[in-house]
Amino acid sequence: MLSCRRATTRTWGWPTEGGWRGGLAAVGVAGVAGLVLAGWMPLEAADGPQADQVAIFMRAKLAHADHVLEGLALEDFEMIERAAQELSLASLDSNWQVLQTEDYVRQSAEFRRSCDLLKKAAQEKNLDGAALAWMDVTLKCVQCHKYVRDPD
Repeated sequence: MLSCRRATTRTWGWPTEGGWRGGLAAVGVAGVAGLVLAGWMPLEAADGPQADQVAIFMRAKLAHADHVLEGLALEDFEMIERAAQELSLASLDSNWQVLQTEDYVRQSAEFRRSCDLLKKAAQEKNLDGAALAWMDVTLKCVQCHKYVRDPD
């Protein structure tokens, strides 16, 4: 069963000790996560065994992304840190390397740097910094998926 330790001590969406920022950050993070989900879906539609392997890999990345969002919502910095590390490591997996171009390599490196910033913010227990870093990670995802769909 998922932990809801913070949900019982806070009124979500209403000003609390942190003001409106926390609620707005959560809404922004959820919106960007939706964009990322939309960016990942077309890769699953391809045919063949390689496409199946990529689709499974993308689902694993989504699970890590879900853990980041859950960690942000619950202020569970350990969860955020672990998920950021898993996303960074995933970018080194051979299934990640769907294109062999200089731009793709650069975008993958930028993604890892964004994941490292997310991990650092979690280690520092900086919720606002982690939320902003997560938005940067998801923007990197969207940009890369746009590039993969149309590399020209």
